[in-house]
Order: sequence, then structure tokens, then C-alpha cells
Amino acid sequence: NVTGVQTCALPICKSGKEIIVTNEADNTITVHNFSNGKLLKTISTKKFGDRPRGIKVAPNGKYYVSTLEMSNNFIVLDSQFKHLKTVATGESPYGVSFDREGKHLFVATSKSKTLEVYDTSNFEKIKDIPTGRRCWHFSFSPDDKDILLACGKSDEVLVIDTDKLEVTKRIPNKEIPWGVVTYPKAMGSLDNAK
Repeated sequence: NVTGVQTCALPICKSGKEIIVTNEADNTITVHNFSNGKLLKTISTKKFGDRPRGIKVAPNGKYYVSTLEMSNNFIVLDSQFKHLKTVATGESPYGVSFDREGKHLFVATSKSKTLEVYDTSNFEKIKDIPTGRRCWHFSFSPDDKDILLACGKSDEVLVIDTDKLEVTKRIPNKEIPWGVVTYPKAMGSLDNAK
């Protein structure tokens, strides 16, 4: 079935029965039946911001977070996809992920050149980790000790210590790295741990 215009993210909902889709060009988030693709719900983000990009379900399945790239914020939706909160971010938030326990939310803000860390109990920002240019997607290592962040316009992948919340290594990559996934699967902006 047809989603919105310029689909970006398609995570499976916690129940496994639906997928939730961000459609950046028409400022919508759509919910579809996983089995047959039938459209179940359309959420306009226009009231909260423009260009929904990344979206993730919390590990406990109780809410969703979607970045709104052109409005410098993210929104929190409840399990029924109703708006709960809008939270300001740095410039151009894109990739988003929870840690495995769901205690922290990480948001890559490509134009602010930071990986932002939030406490999910209140969505207060804990830290801005300085990064490189055009850092869009990231993944935790399978042991959760590091985050690997692809920075396409800096031609590198950053390694960030999850305890210290600081960059510990820069791996050169001249191929304009865009995203990172790991095996075994881990939490990240493009994937989820099993």
C-alpha cells in the first residue's frame, strides 16, 4: 500500500502488528497494518514541526519519538500515536535511538554537529557530544559499550564511549559514510537489538 511522500523510516511497532512510517515531504507519520500494508492512521506533524525523519519505539513499547528535521525538535507520541510532548533540539535532528534499557534517548543533530543525549524520564538534555559534519545515523556496539556514528561530510565514523559520553576514536572513511548497523544486532537509528 501507499505511504506518504518521501518515506524515511519504517520501524515495526512493539506489538509486531503495525509499522509506523515517517513521510518527510508531506509532514505526516502513517501507521499501517504489518501483514497487508493497510493504512490505519495518519498523523500530521505540521502543528509540531516540519520534515519527520527518524522514528523509534521505546523499548517498553509505551511511546514513540520522531525527529522533525526542519523544526529542530522531536515529538513524543503515546502508544495510540497521540502527541504527548515536543522537545527542542539542536539544528537538523535526524537519526534517533534509545539505549537498550530505554533510559536514554540519543539524537544526531547534523547541522549542530552533536549527538544529543536525553533522560527519558523527563526528556531533559544530559549532554551534547561534539561530532563531525552530516552525522545522520548511528548504532551501539553489540556489547553497548560504544556508539558508532557515521559522519558523511567529515569522511569518518566516530566511536563514542557510552559511559563517558565522549568521542574516543575517529575512523577515516572516504566513502561518505551514511549509516551503521552491527551484527549481532544492536540498538541504533537504523536497527534494533533483538
